[in-house]
Amino acid sequence: MPPPHDGNQYTPFKDLIRVERIGEDTYRSIALPFSPGGQLPNAIARSYGGHVYAQSAWAACQTVDAGFLLYNVIGHFHLPGSRTTPFIYHVKRIRDGRSFASREVSVMIEGDTAGPVFTSTCSFKKTEPSILDVQEPVDLWKVYGASLRNKRPEDSEEVPGVDVPWYWKLRSETGQNDEFPGLDMRKADMTEYNRDRHPLERKGLIFYRGVGHLPQDPNLHLCAHLYASDRNSLYIVTNQLDVGDLYTQMSSLVHQTSFHGNIENLMFGPSKSDDSQMDDSSESGRWYCKEDTTLRVANGRAMLHGRLFASNGAHIATATQDGLIRFAKKPDPTPKELAMIREREARWPPRGKL
Repeated sequence: MPPPHDGNQYTPFKDLIRVERIGEDTYRSIALPFSPGGQLPNAIARSYGGHVYAQSAWAACQTVDAGFLLYNVIGHFHLPGSRTTPFIYHVKRIRDGRSFASREVSVMIEGDTAGPVFTSTCSFKKTEPSILDVQEPVDLWKVYGASLRNKRPEDSEEVPGVDVPWYWKLRSETGQNDEFPGLDMRKADMTEYNRDRHPLERKGLIFYRGVGHLPQDPNLHLCAHLYASDRNSLYIVTNQLDVGDLYTQMSSLVHQTSFHGNIENLMFGPSKSDDSQMDDSSESGRWYCKEDTTLRVANGRAMLHGRLFASNGAHIATATQDGLIRFAKKPDPTPKELAMIREREARWPPRGKL
């Protein structure tokens, strides 16, 4: 990407996430973050929220003893993040117990006095034997066969830099897409699966794996999943409701991710077998899948639900995002704005048709 922003490039995740210690429990980002749309006139000049979400957790990881692994991260977005100025991460030690530890992280833009742009609570736990391990069995290629049949993750296109109609049109005309740092992320074409389904029954699938080698630090791999969990986020909501060209304002508010199961299922890298389409024994490593849906939109807010799966079908994490989505330019919608929303609703298939 041309100056002044060059964060939109295929940077290895280990380099993207790095922080430097500048004080007691205080850290500064090094690599510039991804910016959806880059320098395009239609793009909003802000950084990808998943960057500060994952990096705040990584800063917190620098303050815990070996053996403590992330198991839950709750992030609150307050102000847009800068595309060109480093983030400063202030970590507060809340508790250090024998099995659990917790941290709060306040994130500022270097030199900015406007207050924190983001805050997070990071919870850590030492591993223990999994005496009971239960989950809903999920075979992605069976459940979503209408869209995934005879395809592998790498057959899907890269996730659009901005997943909205105007960007799709630009991409189709130019063939260009913003380079996404840290992870190779592919968006499955779910048209066939979603075609006759009500928006609340539709699903989105994004496959992802690391860019570059990831050192064998479990918390680094967990932060990579946090980074993936925010990809596309609220765009998924508007697209599933067929209103991706009608929203007037969109912003993440609260994002939460909880990790589940054995750490072995959460580690990126080459697969040990070829038992699933997501396995890959090459240096690029196996794929993970993020499955997203929305169940509630009201009062200018929307809730996104996501499940993250390993190549062996293990449900490794659950993510939810509460976001701001508005469809009127002023507090009171105009008759035209109301009419456009009602027209889109009228197109929706009835629930439970399939």
